[in-house]
Amino acid sequence: LIASLAAPQSGASAVVSIGGSGRPLDEVIREQLKGRLPPDLEMRSWQLLERLKAGQYDTDVPSPLHVIFRPSVQPYLVSLLRQNPAGAFAKVKVPALIVQGRNDIQVGVQDAQALKAAKPDAQLVLIDGMNHVMRIVPNDLKAQVASYNNRDLPLADALGRAVVAFIKTIH
Repeated sequence: LIASLAAPQSGASAVVSIGGSGRPLDEVIREQLKGRLPPDLEMRSWQLLERLKAGQYDTDVPSPLHVIFRPSVQPYLVSLLRQNPAGAFAKVKVPALIVQGRNDIQVGVQDAQALKAAKPDAQLVLIDGMNHVMRIVPNDLKAQVASYNNRDLPLADALGRAVVAFIKTIH
């Protein structure tokens, strides 16, 4: 999203989106949290999202929700919640590459397809087994979560190959 927003003003010669959302952030967060929290915390999450979408900060964040909604990140969230990732990607006028892991538990293939639909001339590469932190990990929630803190897992080889091939096509 940040690259898509910055590209037109920065003089970028290309944009690469890796695991990028094709939907507004509130939709992504709702999908990620739905059914994973006790009902009271899920309801509070929806309230926080609505307040932040309206540009209002909320310091009454239950401690289990601090990882997402702590007051220190709320200005950032307010800014992101105002953005339309697919709309921003559609405005990119330079060559673009969309790389998406098929085992990403944060954003999925449908997000990559939404970005591709927004910018049909973009290249789309789907990588089997790759998750959101660009590692090859089984499509198992426990293994996925563990991979976020395991720096010893190598990056997906196909990711590097895709980016290098894209760079070669534009230069």
